[in-house]
Amino acid sequence: LEGAEAVLGSHQDHVCVSPALTDGVPSTCCFSYQRQPIPRRRVSSVFNTSSSCSQPGVIVVTLKKKQLCADPREKWVQELLKHFQSPGN
Repeated sequence: LEGAEAVLGSHQDHVCVSPALTDGVPSTCCFSYQRQPIPRRRVSSVFNTSSSCSQPGVIVVTLKKKQLCADPREKWVQELLKHFQSPGN
């Protein structure tokens, strides 16, 4: 790969990973959102994108290790965040 401007990932999967470093760590940013809710039973983890990204996003990691971007304003996304951030999950 050449240059920090290169963008990896798939818009089809609604996630793009930029090799540009943010505080020495590669950042994952969302450029489009998964519209269809993802059933909780298929999700292994969720995390917020970096605040340095141009738009907010939540990365939903499926049991098959697929990373999808979701809109943090969506109710189903907020419910996933709440579930996975509670103790014991």
